[in-house]
Amino acid sequence: MIKANLIWANESNKFQTLDDSDCLLILTTPELLASQLFHFSTPARAYIGQVFDDEGFAGNKGECVFVQGLKAFKTSYIPDTENSGQNKISQQLADVKRVLFYGVDFALFEASDAPNVSSRASTLSKTNDPSMVNRSSYASDSNSAFNSKSTSDLKQTNAPAFRYLEQQFDALFKKLKSVSVTLEKLSFIALSNTETASSDPVNVVASHSQFLSALLRSYFKHGYHFKGYKTNNRSVSGSRARNDNNDANCALNNEAINQALDIRGTLSLALDAKHFTNAQKRLVSHTMRYETALNDAMTWAKDLAHMPANLCTPDYLAEQAQNLAQTFNTVSCDILNESALKQLGMNGYLAVNAGSQFAATMPILRYTAKGLENSPPVVLIGKGVTFDSGGITLKRSPDMRHMIYDMAGVGCVLGVIQAVATLGLNINIVGIVASADNAIDGKAYRPGDIITMHSGKTVEVMSTDAEGRMLMADAISYAKQFSPSVIIDIATLTGAAISALGHKATALFSNAPALENALVEAGEQANDRCWPFPLWPEYQDAIISQHADMMNTGINSPGAISAGCFLSRFADGTPWAHLDVAGTAFTYTKSLSATGRPIPLLLSYLSSCAIKNNQ
Repeated sequence: MIKANLIWANESNKFQTLDDSDCLLILTTPELLASQLFHFSTPARAYIGQVFDDEGFAGNKGECVFVQGLKAFKTSYIPDTENSGQNKISQQLADVKRVLFYGVDFALFEASDAPNVSSRASTLSKTNDPSMVNRSSYASDSNSAFNSKSTSDLKQTNAPAFRYLEQQFDALFKKLKSVSVTLEKLSFIALSNTETASSDPVNVVASHSQFLSALLRSYFKHGYHFKGYKTNNRSVSGSRARNDNNDANCALNNEAINQALDIRGTLSLALDAKHFTNAQKRLVSHTMRYETALNDAMTWAKDLAHMPANLCTPDYLAEQAQNLAQTFNTVSCDILNESALKQLGMNGYLAVNAGSQFAATMPILRYTAKGLENSPPVVLIGKGVTFDSGGITLKRSPDMRHMIYDMAGVGCVLGVIQAVATLGLNINIVGIVASADNAIDGKAYRPGDIITMHSGKTVEVMSTDAEGRMLMADAISYAKQFSPSVIIDIATLTGAAISALGHKATALFSNAPALENALVEAGEQANDRCWPFPLWPEYQDAIISQHADMMNTGINSPGAISAGCFLSRFADGTPWAHLDVAGTAFTYTKSLSATGRPIPLLLSYLSSCAIKNNQ
């Protein structure tokens, strides 16, 4: 797992950032290029200039040039007693193995200082990016939901700008890969003199939370690597370290997870301390902390999703929930075993797992913020089908092996609670791990069965491959006992969601307009978008049954909407939202394609809720 490191530097210690660096990344513009080259020796500048001429590099947006062989000029650096700091940086530059110059759109950074979202969006529209749609104005910063009750020093988040920046940084890190540069030991520092320090791209990026978030999020995304299980993989991490809100260092040890971990390197970010106000420094630190917690959560979720079903079993997920509770003193965990589930009448839940060799469990996680012990929680429910064969309604696709990803919803819930506990958000959360193994044997449930659910409602089973909604329906009705403010379920539920939205946006269903709007806004802010679908009464007709209260699939109906209608009947009057992440949690038919979504969306939403609680 890669990570990011922040150094508040001045001219005398900035060079320390370059120690052991594999590659130095220099963001530049045509106007700043000369001042940045000032830090290199005269022969090195001449060499770099020749490379620029050969490559036609002028520092324009999206241009990149890769320079190697600078060590040949190391002996050209002569001690300069009048500028010892400058000389130290120059000497360290001579030790850097590789340097990549990348042109950025500096006008874009200046546009962020415009007074409102509309003017910024107007500026960004010049990029001809069809996704740059100014849908609404956003007054809160999802990166600022920490323990501080004041957000006056934090800038607004502009969703279109954030999305545009992340696209640009994605292109940057793809460039790095195209020239065979890994993201290990990558340094990223402000190379400037006194005339240009405040306008150096590194300093400007860091001083705007959405731009720094975009940089870090793109870096983490492109640096993710699943270790796998090959016997020649020896460099395995010994533990997964996590920090709780008291900054106590804890570790989770698990042999199977450790096999999937690989600590690969660090992005070192050095900023000129004297060019940042205290408010800007707090913003940078908050953003680094938020993005690191988000990355740790997404990495864990992706690692879990990539695990094979013979290792990632329902019992294993229960162990992970318990380990999470042992890591943070703000998190507790109760495990409902098969006997308890039977007593509760969770018959839909148990039916899905009936054909499995593994016993059914349902872990319940609780994150409680200090001072909010009696406040209603947000309930998050994750679908955790560790393998979905389809049951008696057997899947016929040759890509059935990718059904290991059918537990991505649970990975999301575990990751989100870890991130919330790390950041110490001022909110209460109940997380339900709805895990099962949809297998086939003589005990498996069948098409035509009628099952009485936990709520007392009856369901006629039309397809055993519509197992997720059976699992989630019982979990939703059970969740109402916590008197939640809202219930949000996350499930890789229907192929129809992929047909409707592809792999770009999550399908959203809700019985509460305010919750629906909040989730759409949170997704825009986090560049993890969702799109709302209707649950009109007309759509409910498709799941009417002649023998029971409802069927578990619709007849001649839009599949994702029918699934949403089914789940909505178990939420009743509780504000509820269903996120169908079949197209966004992983890429169907592709191996090692887990994305960690919609963790960015949910953490953005929960951060906004925490800000409201602070106020």
